[in-house]
Amino acid sequence: MITRHGWEGILTTLVALLLSFFFLHYLLILLAVVAFAFLAGEMVLFYFDTRELTPARFAVERTGGTARHIVGTDGRTEVVLRYRGVAGFVGEVVDILPDGLTVLGGSPRFRGWWGPGETLRLTTRFRASVRGSYRMGPTTIVLRSRFGLAERRIALPTEEAVQVIPQNPVRKPGQLRQRIFTRVQGRLMLRARGYGTEFRSLRPYVHSDDIRHVAWRRSTIRQLIVREFEQESRQDMMLVLDVGPSMVAGELGRTVLDRTSEAATLITGYAQRSAEDRLGLLTYAGGVNQFLPPSRGPAHFRKLFENIGLVGPLPGPFDLAKTLDEIGERLHHGAHVIVFSALDRPLDDLHRAHARFRDRGHHLYLFVPDLTTFYPPPRDPAFVEAFAWASETDRRRLNRALALLRAEAIPCFTFDRRGATTKVITAYGQIRAWGVAA
Repeated sequence: MITRHGWEGILTTLVALLLSFFFLHYLLILLAVVAFAFLAGEMVLFYFDTRELTPARFAVERTGGTARHIVGTDGRTEVVLRYRGVAGFVGEVVDILPDGLTVLGGSPRFRGWWGPGETLRLTTRFRASVRGSYRMGPTTIVLRSRFGLAERRIALPTEEAVQVIPQNPVRKPGQLRQRIFTRVQGRLMLRARGYGTEFRSLRPYVHSDDIRHVAWRRSTIRQLIVREFEQESRQDMMLVLDVGPSMVAGELGRTVLDRTSEAATLITGYAQRSAEDRLGLLTYAGGVNQFLPPSRGPAHFRKLFENIGLVGPLPGPFDLAKTLDEIGERLHHGAHVIVFSALDRPLDDLHRAHARFRDRGHHLYLFVPDLTTFYPPPRDPAFVEAFAWASETDRRRLNRALALLRAEAIPCFTFDRRGATTKVITAYGQIRAWGVAA
């Protein structure tokens, strides 16, 4: 492969050769021919010197890494290469790492002499900075001619898929034993609603039981007995994520979609911890892209965590009215629907769509980002005025959309670049405790 410097040299010698023929300057003709022969000779010699270097001449293996990382955690990857050729060479070896991984130590790059039978190790420590699905590799060997006129790249098969998912803020997310009392987990109060009066069984008292459910006639001085009741109903919840182009607003790793993924992961963690609610997922951009019906269980929540953590932007607008109709057709029981959307499209036909949505027994909650807070102010004074105008225009658009939504009695929560976790915790706690969030 001829490099940019090689093409520049060839073009220069050809122009000099044409000019020398035009002016019939024999000395210039001789110099141009010699220069062109030198360039061609180096390229041809470089080709013959490196034609034996093929991927089969290298034994390569990637070790030390894991396929899944949590945002903010550190990892390590190592590529071991052994050269099995008969002649050494000078080249550069580069292990390609994705932008979502920040290099902390080591180096994914080597440049120098590589002799026959030598083993090269490229060890790199990194931090998973940005959630998403990435691919490490391939490891590329770059060979260049002496004067940089030609180069050759040899790609070695060291590719490996890497997933970076948000951290689940709810630790020990295993199923909990169902209780008949109001309990507090972390900073969130979770109350099991609808336990009713249908008696199920008696069991020994534990310190977390409500004293009002003690069966005094069955209890003794040494052992208290409490009554358990059947739970009459459980909450069905649905997470709806706008994955349109407007959700990528913001800096790398701090976009609206990243903050949305963090908040949705938080809800999923608490729903799994409660072991009572059923949770589903729907992503929308120009149409329904993914739908997981409300359910529970370890396998279902693991699938939710993976899909929420790896969600990415897709082409297509987010239409709230059509989304509500799609949910109504898919859910046959009343559910609490939590929507994260930038609402960058006009809210056409929202009134009738929301009326149909409520008639089916669903409740809607909207979390809307303030896009003006996701970009830092420009440093160049020349752009300050334009930035202020754009921010004010978008803020007015957001206020008009919120006014229309609140006129429909739809609870709306706005969040900035710091995220929506606090408001999500409050709303989820209200839904669990009172059956509605405001």
